[in-house]
Amino acid sequence: MLKYGLVACGAGLAMLITGLLPQDKLDKVRASLGDKRQFEGQPSARMQLLVCGAICVFIGLLILGVIRL
Repeated sequence: MLKYGLVACGAGLAMLITGLLPQDKLDKVRASLGDKRQFEGQPSARMQLLVCGAICVFIGLLILGVIRL
């Protein structure tokens, strides 16, 4: 379980760091992933990265036992 918690926290931190990049760097990351389309009515990529990263970090901390509910 320790490995799963560490992987979840690491992935969440990577998403949070990517979401906090300046806009020009974020555009380069999106271009390297092949995302060229713009979707109407969809939340921005920055918001998706921040929310998903926070959820992954939270789940990882729950698995590690740092946070108890």
